Amino acid sequence: MENRRMNLIDWAMTYRQIPILLTCLLVLFGSFALWKMPRNEFPEFTIRQGVIVGVYPGATSRQVEEQLATKVESFLYGFKEVNREKTYSISKEGMLIVFVDVNNDVKDPDAFWDKIKFGLNQLKMQLPPRSLR
Repeated sequence: MENRRMNLIDWAMTYRQIPILLTCLLVLFGSFALWKMPRNEFPEFTIRQGVIVGVYPGATSRQVEEQLATKVESFLYGFKEVNREKTYSISKEGMLIVFVDVNNDVKDPDAFWDKIKFGLNQLKMQLPPRSLR
C-alpha cells in the first residue's frame, strides 16, 4: 500500500459512523432548539423614533425655519428624554419635518410620546394657523 496522507473525505469514508453520529446530534439539537424557541405572533418592540410634520402653505423655507422650526425645536429640547444628537429638522417651502429620537434610558417611551402629543397640541395655539399637523 502506498504511503499517502488521508484527507477529510477519505477519513469520513473510512470512519463513517462518526459523521453519521455528528449529523444525528446536529438534527436533534436543531429540533430541540426549534421546540424551545420563543414564538410570538405579535412581538413587543419599543418605538424610539418619531416624525413631526408641520405644514405651512405658501411660506418660504426661511419663514418655516423662523416661525415653526425654532419654536418646535425649542419645545422638544425642553424635554430631557429627547436625544439632541439624533434629533434634527428639515425646513422646506411650506413644510417642516422634525425627526425626533428618544434616549435609550427612557423607561416608558409611550408615555413620553403622549406627553409630546399633548404639548404639541398646546403649541399649535402659538403657531401660525394651519401650520402643524
